[in-house]
Amino acid sequence: MNQTLVLCKPDAVERGLVGKIISRFEEKGLSISSLRMLTITPELAALHYAEHVEKPFYDDLVAFIGRS
Repeated sequence: MNQTLVLCKPDAVERGLVGKIISRFEEKGLSISSLRMLTITPELAALHYAEHVEKPFYDDLVAFIGRS
């Protein structure tokens, strides 16, 4: 069995698209084994995007993912 992490980014949450996103997975026959809603802390964002820390867009990326 394969498992995949899916993040609904802040703009999708702000636009009320989370339900539609989940529906698309279900329509394709995929099952959701776990679901959590959380606000990403700067520390968690830094861990998630550690591979981009030296790139010029890093600060904007961390700020974006933690805004909602």
